[in-house]
Amino acid sequence: MIAAIDPMSIALPAGFLTVTALLLGTLITIVSKKFAVPVDNRVNDILVLLPGANCGACGYSGCSGYAEALASGKETNTSKCIPGGPATSDDLSDYLGFALEVYMPIMAQVYCQGTTDRTKPRFSYEGTPTCKAANLVQKGPGSCVYGCLGFGDCKAVCEYDAIRIEDGVARIIPENCIACGKCVTECPKSIIHLVPKRENAYINRCSNPLLAPIVKKSCSIGCIGCTLCVRACKYGAITMKDSLAIINQEKCVQCGECLKVCPSKSIIMGLVM
Repeated sequence: MIAAIDPMSIALPAGFLTVTALLLGTLITIVSKKFAVPVDNRVNDILVLLPGANCGACGYSGCSGYAEALASGKETNTSKCIPGGPATSDDLSDYLGFALEVYMPIMAQVYCQGTTDRTKPRFSYEGTPTCKAANLVQKGPGSCVYGCLGFGDCKAVCEYDAIRIEDGVARIIPENCIACGKCVTECPKSIIHLVPKRENAYINRCSNPLLAPIVKKSCSIGCIGCTLCVRACKYGAITMKDSLAIINQEKCVQCGECLKVCPSKSIIMGLVM
């Protein structure tokens, strides 16, 4: 014989669960509204104006990072999008109401001229043919331990065919470089820098900070730290880091006086083509 089921034994738990679910749903709705993060529609609008390269040349993680910084007002410089150029800068300024920025494109440059005819190997390297691997073995096989290793790690990460290896040294192709900075990050010697894209830029294309006798033995065109360029510059654009002359591109007026007095010819004019 089957015992009769009391309807109340089912209705009470079901009702309790229903009321609990309603209360929890209401609570979740209230909490979600109270703590909801407001969405700034301007971020999407800014992303439409940006080229979408996500290269990181602006200094942010990508286009979305730059867009969020601009929308929040933490960033007011609209000229940081290198691939977009002046047109994108103008569009961003118009949309955001920011002052128009003077757009100065930048590009990568390799601070080394230690080609195979200017340097010599210290030993024969037969390991993995990458700059990172070679750098782990006595800082590389070249006579200058601060010079380009020439295995092309920078070329491998460049998505724009803007780097070539010539005579053991990486060289930048200006018309292809968008200043994404990937080569800067990849280089184990830290000898690639982003500079203003001025055709007549003056650069001490050497990265060796050691004393002149050591530099002369390792590279025939290295900076010897004579300070003649520092004394010749009337604009305070050149300073010394150890025995290496550093040219501040923001202060340099391209007068050419440093080039005239440089005895080793490590200072050159113009971007490497």
